[in-house]
Amino acid sequence: MTFASMTGFAESAGSHEGLRWRWETKSVNSRSLDLRLRTPPGYDGLEPPARRLAGERFLRGALQISLTVEPAESVRGLTVDAAALASAVRIAREVAAETGLAPARVDGLLALKGVIVADDASAPLDPVERAHHRNDGIRISALS
Repeated sequence: MTFASMTGFAESAGSHEGLRWRWETKSVNSRSLDLRLRTPPGYDGLEPPARRLAGERFLRGALQISLTVEPAESVRGLTVDAAALASAVRIAREVAAETGLAPARVDGLLALKGVIVADDASAPLDPVERAHHRNDGIRISALS
């Protein structure tokens, strides 16, 4: 089915292997078909198929489509940057030896910025993995 024009909003969200994703589309009437796609870094390969699909389904309209991808809260992990911790320990020992102050404690060293880092679980999925995403729901509403 091809639409002549449309004003509306749609969203779809889901998750797959520790990533949550959300598509959001807004559309207003326009004389021609204009697609603006915003994706996170690494997801640029989605633009050609998105343009092809939009061209198959819409004759005209200004479409704003955005994709948000983020790690699911339950899978975010923390790791220790071993090099940063080693540098902090070395500096703390030097300062303690030079000043006679009490040595640094582990909780203080781990609290330093860059010693504890969050895992990066937002790497793009390959096309095969994307095809197997589980859809948690779609909501579409016409605005006028």
